Amino acid sequence: MSRTLRSRHVGKPNPSRRIVTGRRDCITGEIPSGKPGMGHRMVAYEGLLARDFILLLEQDDAVLRYQEEPVPFRWHDGVRWHTYTPDFAVEIDDGRRLCVEVKPLKRVIRLGWDEIRPRLAAGAIAAGYHGFELWTEVEIDALRVANAALVASERSFVVDEAEQHTIRVVLDRFGGEARVRELRAASGLGTRAFRAVVALVARGEAELTEPGRPFDDHALVRRSPSRR
Repeated sequence: MSRTLRSRHVGKPNPSRRIVTGRRDCITGEIPSGKPGMGHRMVAYEGLLARDFILLLEQDDAVLRYQEEPVPFRWHDGVRWHTYTPDFAVEIDDGRRLCVEVKPLKRVIRLGWDEIRPRLAAGAIAAGYHGFELWTEVEIDALRVANAALVASERSFVVDEAEQHTIRVVLDRFGGEARVRELRAASGLGTRAFRAVVALVARGEAELTEPGRPFDDHALVRRSPSRR
């Protein structure tokens, strides 16, 4: 992701509290993780913004693993001590750790998070994190989320291996980078070509060259550096 994430309390198989409760005032659910470091487990979320954040984490190759609702830590508001449970603890491949809060911007303003954020950051560092980040719908780009959701959806489907191989061959023929429409035309797979391309991206064999653009027929796709 464009912003770097990291956290200490990562790898714990379950969140520190029950997240999916069936409550009616907040949408909760689970998303299957495709990351080996997560053990391909189901990840619980509370709120659609948290769900979108998880989708971004899943698409970020630099993220090794993450934990929803990790171990709480204590922080001081200048007068008294409080206990805070982060929304996420995220570990990336350069060793850094970060405590992450995901919250709608309206709530950030209403709750005065600009004032308490530095104190929470201090508490996070004291608890062993390298820093604290606050993510709202401003940072969680809707287009990237849409692309990530499309790729995530392919992990639960079986795409014909022969069709995936055809796309691999055609992509290599284009020098490892081509538009989806070019792959579709050259492969002879017709409408099935798009799903095969998405499947390769979902499996880490290919990636979007322009991740900030829609994953559609005009998207530019390239072989992942590690698979060349």
